[in-house]
This record gives sequence, structure tokens and C-alpha cells, in this order.
Amino acid sequence: MMDKSTILDRLHQLPAMPLVVQEVMSSFRDENTGSSELAHKIAFDQGLSARVLRVANSSFYGLSREVGTIQEAVMVLGFDCVRSLVLSAGFVRAFAATSEGLFDRHEFWVRSFRIATYTEALANCTGGERQLAFTSGMFYDIGQLVFDVCIPEQFAEILKRQKETGDRLVIVERDLLGFDHAVIGGDMAKRWNFPPKLEQAIRYWRSPEREPYELVGGMVYIAVLLDEGLRGDELMQQIPEKLRDRLNLDWPAIEAGLPEGEQLDAVANLLVTE
Repeated sequence: MMDKSTILDRLHQLPAMPLVVQEVMSSFRDENTGSSELAHKIAFDQGLSARVLRVANSSFYGLSREVGTIQEAVMVLGFDCVRSLVLSAGFVRAFAATSEGLFDRHEFWVRSFRIATYTEALANCTGGERQLAFTSGMFYDIGQLVFDVCIPEQFAEILKRQKETGDRLVIVERDLLGFDHAVIGGDMAKRWNFPPKLEQAIRYWRSPEREPYELVGGMVYIAVLLDEGLRGDELMQQIPEKLRDRLNLDWPAIEAGLPEGEQLDAVANLLVTE
């Protein structure tokens, strides 16, 4: 067993986020942040801007014309969309996508992008939590990255055990550490001053019957089921009735808003690949 404070004390080992990424994250908490001012700051980070524009100009977003600047992307896609892409690109660049070892960061980020996109689709379907939906999905399992950076040997052992037993990852983590990556992800989000709803989604998305429960966490829960391939009645049966009622969801409404599956990995790779 390990005291989780041991990991939290090692958070300084995590890559430093560029100042502009920190400012973008802070903008969730400050309604007075101007989108044009923030877009101007983002544009100064050419590497970050290039990655965001590469994704924005992909067929996935279906723009009628190519955008050449962050300011143009904000006008066409909206500030919330561009802000989410900037945060995602910033973290992907900081936690470089590699396929070395048992923890495949490339696949982790591609999967996270799929979850983020499904979460955003659900938010559009329900009309709520649109600002945080994509970001909550993108960072839903960020605690795994913390484990990979702060306790790499122990995490490798956890992944090895999980592969051998077929048990869910959080079960193996709790067995070997006494806690799981959702707890650490939530603690990290709190320390990094993430919005409270985002912190709660990271910490509790697996517990949709918990109270109080943020609806954006419920959307992440459903997004994970969608990513696992559940559809129709099979999906609806896995969603707790209380959550289904609070989101006012039915399968036809969900299906109508789902993105094209074959496009998701392609656009995710544009975000993840240098």
C-alpha cells in the first residue's frame, strides 16, 4: 500500500504547462476573460497554434473554408471549441504521446479525444454543460498520466497485473495502492485550480448514482459506454434511471447527435501527432 500523499508530493515532476495554457484554464473561472485577448495570446505560441489549426481545418469540423489564425478559428468554431482544443493540445504536447512501455500515451490521448467528443455531443443533445463537456472528457482519466510520471515502476506493475488478471484497472490500483487514479486525478485537478465541476467529473464519473453528482460527470460516464461500443437499448440499460431522467435522454436523441466514428481517430491523431 502507498500513501497518496507520496504521489501528490511528486506533482512537481509533472511537465510545466505553458503560461497561455494556464491562462486558458483560468478563463473557465473568470467570465470577464475576453476571447479576443486570449486568442491573441494563444497565437504567440506558434507550435500550439499550428496543432490547433491542423485539427480545426480537418474534415471533422466541416468548415466551408480553411482558417489560418486562431482569431479566425474562434470566429468560425466559437471560443469554447477553440479553448477546449488549446487545452487538449497543450496537455498532449506536455505529456508527449509515446507508445513505449505498457502505458501507451498515444492510445491514451486518442481514446481521451473520443470520450471528449462523445461528451460534447451529449452536452449538445441535452443543452447543458457545453463549456466543460469536451474538456471533462479529455481529462477524465488524467490520473493515469500522473501515475505514469510520478510512480512509473509501480504503475507498470499495476498494468502488468491488470493485463494478467483482466480486472478493471481501478480494481487493481485499489488492491496494490489502496486508492485509484480517479482519486489522484481529482486531487491534481484541485491543486491545478481546475474548475470544481471538472474536478468532480474526473473524480466521480464512475459513480453516476452518487450525490451530489455533476451532470457533466454523467455525460462522461455515458461517453465511456459509447466508446465501448454500447448502442440502443443495451446502452440505455447501463445508464442509471436517475441520470437518464436528469439528462432527459433517450436513444434516438443520442444517436442523432453522435459524430461519425471513423473520423474520430483520424482527427485525434492530428491532435496527438507532432
